[in-house]
Amino acid sequence: MIQISRSLSLVIISMLITACSHFQNREAAYLDSAKGWATQAQVREKLGAPKTVRQDEGGATVWVYELREQQSGNRLTAPGMWCEQYLLTFDDKTVLQKWRQVSHFHGGELMPQECIPGAEPEKS
Repeated sequence: MIQISRSLSLVIISMLITACSHFQNREAAYLDSAKGWATQAQVREKLGAPKTVRQDEGGATVWVYELREQQSGNRLTAPGMWCEQYLLTFDDKTVLQKWRQVSHFHGGELMPQECIPGAEPEKS
C-alpha cells in the first residue's frame, strides 16, 4: 500500500510540475498586463513578429504566435512536444483587446507539422 501511495504521489507531483511550467509564462504575463492599452507596435516590440496575421469574422485583426517546447520524457511522462498558440485580437485602432492561449502536447512526436491539431487553417 505504501508503494502504491508513493508511486501515485510521484505521478501527481510530475503532473503538477508539468502544468505549472505551462501555467503562466512571461508571454502570458505580458499579454495580461497589456490588454486594453498596448498597440500592435508595442506588442511586436515585446514579442516579435507574429507567425500569421488574419481577420476574424467581425473584421478584427488577429495575430497568431506559436511557442514550442520539447519534453524529453522520463519514467512517468512520454517524450514529445508542447505547443502553445497565442491568439491576440486587436481593435480597429490597433489596440490589444483580448487574447487566448491554446496548448497541445504531441506525445511521441518531436516535430509536429501542425501546432494545434484540428485548429482553423491559418490565413496570412
